[in-house]
Amino acid sequence: MAAAPGDSSPSDDSRLDRETAQWLRWDQNPLTLECVKKLIADGNKEELQKCFGARMEFGTAGLRAAMGPGISQMNDLTIIQTTQGFCRYLEKQFSDLKQRGVVISFDARAHPPSGGSSKRFARLAATTFISQGIPVYLFSDITPTPFVPYTVSHLKLCAGIMITASHNPKQDNGYKVYWDNGAQIISPHDKGISQAIEENLELWPKAWDDSLIDGSLLLHNPTASINKDYFEDLKKYCFHGSVKRESKVKFVHTSVHGVGHDFVQSAFRAFDFAPPEAVPEQKDPDPEFPTVKYPNPEEGKGVLTLSFGSNKVKISNLPPIVEEPDF
Repeated sequence: MAAAPGDSSPSDDSRLDRETAQWLRWDQNPLTLECVKKLIADGNKEELQKCFGARMEFGTAGLRAAMGPGISQMNDLTIIQTTQGFCRYLEKQFSDLKQRGVVISFDARAHPPSGGSSKRFARLAATTFISQGIPVYLFSDITPTPFVPYTVSHLKLCAGIMITASHNPKQDNGYKVYWDNGAQIISPHDKGISQAIEENLELWPKAWDDSLIDGSLLLHNPTASINKDYFEDLKKYCFHGSVKRESKVKFVHTSVHGVGHDFVQSAFRAFDFAPPEAVPEQKDPDPEFPTVKYPNPEEGKGVLTLSFGSNKVKISNLPPIVEEPDF
């Protein structure tokens, strides 16, 4: 007889028991660990199935999922496991990985209920690589996504990781991966990385101790140099500077609570344009995205309400600059 909707088969229950048992053994984040313990104690199989039904799939852009407990979500444990697999895959692809290294950066996203944040995920990923003797160029502060592929190419590194969910809901986060050519990975690398993750789920020694990277000779902070070099290189694509300096065209810019404000200001200056007027309520990074229901510029009207309501610049006939929150 077929199982009724919502019922689970013995094999499903067995797999769920196995996954949760591994989680209880490996997770050292007290918030996600206690959450799973409570779900088990309450017998909440529906929620457990959501958290442990399937591991996040590694696609051509990397990973993206909600932050929370379980193998289907972004959290400390799945970040470590993902990075262990990625590390092993890179070791097979690049014989000089320990000489060249990787770059890692992050946006301002955070999820207090699970203790997860882009910065914490970036530090745990860095810990994984450094534990294997691989140099890591870890930005010390939030950056726009393009800084990561730029750093890969500029410093001739093997790969890059950007922890961001771009314009997706506030509870989401992502793990974007770039190859040594500065482009996002393509097939068959995605499949190879996925397989390597499955083969490296058991945690390596001291995987949780991100304090080990502080003071490590393998840890490099590219923040100041890349901030300088990126905008210097940007000037190579700027023409007719005198015309632009005299231009009366005005722009309004919103970063929709993402990390872009300072960087867009710098880019306009590099191109000899007067910096755009910012939407004050949306210019500073805020993981709660308080002024928008959904921080996606493609949503249109809701995202642009404050931009078109600016009292500094008349933009009735000019479109504002709207960006994904991670740049």
